[in-house]
Amino acid sequence: MKRLASIGLGIGLLASVGAATFVAVPHQAGTRNAELENFHLVGPTGRSYSIESFPSGSVLAIYFGYTTCLRICPTALNSIAEAIDSLGAAGTSVQVVFIDMDPARAALVSIPAYMESFGPRFLGLTGSSDDIERAAKSFKVKVERIQFSADPTDYAMKHTSPIFVMRPNDPHPTPLPATSSPAAIAAALRGAL
Repeated sequence: MKRLASIGLGIGLLASVGAATFVAVPHQAGTRNAELENFHLVGPTGRSYSIESFPSGSVLAIYFGYTTCLRICPTALNSIAEAIDSLGAAGTSVQVVFIDMDPARAALVSIPAYMESFGPRFLGLTGSSDDIERAAKSFKVKVERIQFSADPTDYAMKHTSPIFVMRPNDPHPTPLPATSSPAAIAAALRGAL
């Protein structure tokens, strides 16, 4: 009888160890459904990025704009930087993704230097015109190129982009107006964290 009890106890312990091992295996993120918001763009070192590239425990603040924008983009990015600063240590879990929608002009400036001016949590992405257009459509961001003359360099880009806040495994991002205050952005980031 003691032997049967010992065998039963041994089987129970083995099952517990097996269950603990199964639970301890980290979840590997799969590819994101094609109908959900996403991007497939390139960072400053040539590395490819999509939403799946970021740890599931992080929070993304995604903003579409231009490194050559003089007013709206730097104001929105600065508000995001202030929001992250106000989060203290929790701000290290936030990854800002800036998507430059004008690859021709982005090639003429240093996206990494532009991102560094806002802080270490900022990553600038760009890509081919087609890849950027697909990313913008995925997030329902409208962009318009306004040509002023026959000179191909004489143009301006008009766009409207909210600040998108999401975890990489969220089905859809939460959009905030680009004019949101740092406090409003911090509240959205804190909620996502």
